[in-house]
Amino acid sequence: MEHSYKNFRDLGGLRCADGSRIKHGMIFRSPVLNTENKSDIDFLESLNLDCIIDFRSSEEIKERPDPTLKNCEYIHVPAFDGRRYKYIVVTKTGKLRCITLRGKRIGNLKQNKLDSYMEMPFSHAYNRIFEAMDEGKRFDFHCTEGKDRTGIAAFLIELALGRDETEIRKEYLLSNEYRPNKDRSWLKYIGVPKSLIADIAFCESTHDELLDLSEKMILEKYNSFDEYLEKEFGVTEERRNKWREIYLEKE
Repeated sequence: MEHSYKNFRDLGGLRCADGSRIKHGMIFRSPVLNTENKSDIDFLESLNLDCIIDFRSSEEIKERPDPTLKNCEYIHVPAFDGRRYKYIVVTKTGKLRCITLRGKRIGNLKQNKLDSYMEMPFSHAYNRIFEAMDEGKRFDFHCTEGKDRTGIAAFLIELALGRDETEIRKEYLLSNEYRPNKDRSWLKYIGVPKSLIADIAFCESTHDELLDLSEKMILEKYNSFDEYLEKEFGVTEERRNKWREIYLEKE
């Protein structure tokens, strides 16, 4: 069914290390679902979602609330404090804060992005995904652009289901294809410095450097990703086996 969402993906079909694949139509990742387009609503309704998990800040939700779907629970659980990451929250105010940065403060934008990738792997907001998986729910999870907070959530799900880290990384980077950067060169005509325009472009994309930073923080604290999942989120082998039965299928 046609829809207008960029970076909307079914995790179905992704291959796991044991040769199984994630089932189609069970786990979706997306950008913000706010829409006035009937075909978008029809598309969302056709997925028969049990719940939508929204990682955005309250400020972002106020500007662009998700639609209400039939028989679908809406769960709002911020992946980080929007007040702390005031330059990377995707709101009108956040964008204004960005383009008015000058002097030494220009670096605040990129630093906000780097800091968020150091913190997000330890955000217990992501427990809501694992709780949904415990119940075998069909669900969508998202932030605003569907690439950073959503990208780390997908990273966790794929790790838990037994995907290879190299393959997880490829999937993470695909946001650059599904949601290509907009041309921001016009900002120079309103006095935005070139270095800041470059940082804006950096923050609007996914990068190996960012995922490397998250993985570095994890492996500085834990000996392995398996230990990380178990100690940080309570992802035991018993839970993983249950999820494999629900969400995976052999080819």
